[in-house]
Amino acid sequence: MTIGLFVLLGAVIGILSGFFGIGGGIILTPLLLILGYAPSTAIVLSLLLTLASTMTGTVSHLRLKNVHLRDALTVGISGIIGSAVITPVIFWMEQHTGADAVISGLYIVLLVWFAIQFLKPAKRTESEHHVLDAPLLKLVLIGFAAGILSSLMGVSGGFLLTPLLIGWVGFPLKQAIGTSIASATLIVLGGVTSYFVSGTDAPLYLGGALIIGAFIGSPIGASFLNLFDNAFVRKNLGRFYAVVALSVITKVFGFPTLSLILLGVFTFSLLGMFLYRKLIQRQTKDCP
Repeated sequence: MTIGLFVLLGAVIGILSGFFGIGGGIILTPLLLILGYAPSTAIVLSLLLTLASTMTGTVSHLRLKNVHLRDALTVGISGIIGSAVITPVIFWMEQHTGADAVISGLYIVLLVWFAIQFLKPAKRTESEHHVLDAPLLKLVLIGFAAGILSSLMGVSGGFLLTPLLIGWVGFPLKQAIGTSIASATLIVLGGVTSYFVSGTDAPLYLGGALIIGAFIGSPIGASFLNLFDNAFVRKNLGRFYAVVALSVITKVFGFPTLSLILLGVFTFSLLGMFLYRKLIQRQTKDCP
């Protein structure tokens, strides 16, 4: 039963990952911490899920022509370096019982900040064309920071990459999502390798169950993206960040059940909107 639930969990998170370009670990790591898993175990399982969802999401976004390969490689390689630097620090913090508090605090600060960025009115109209001359230094710095956060928090770094590629580099939203998830594939691969080299006792069979689910869900999420305009995606990405931040806060204050309810209600509400829009599209095509 546990394996079946983890497959289902991987599929649901994979759908959100493919839609928002965020990898999925941003949901799974706090969820596993809420459920009582050790920080290093939660991070390894989240990275395994994230690797599967980013790989399948990358293939989907390549088909949709949302990925700029040069920039994705630059960000991804820089992220691998950042990931390798921070992994030994995680094991040190866990031995000194500080990892849970540090990870939870980082989630709260970053998620609230990004929620504000996406929910406030846009200052300018997004370009319809990709920025072909993205500055190399900016891409390297973004990748290095994302790599550190990836191995520190069990995420792809996509929740950092997407807003920075939009706000700092100037990518259109859908190209930022596609390039973000392609970069994240390299970053997460580096993070997984670092944890296995450093040594981990995470239950890998649960990681396998999450991967199976992610392979199912991520392409579905990417296919939903073109059903919605940029304003819808932007607003709901902001709401998503806010809900996850609130769930982490409630967990820190000793209400893990409420945290799970918050995540569950928002996630299934969003999935309901996806399915409703898909149904409307299908009915429109069927009409003569």
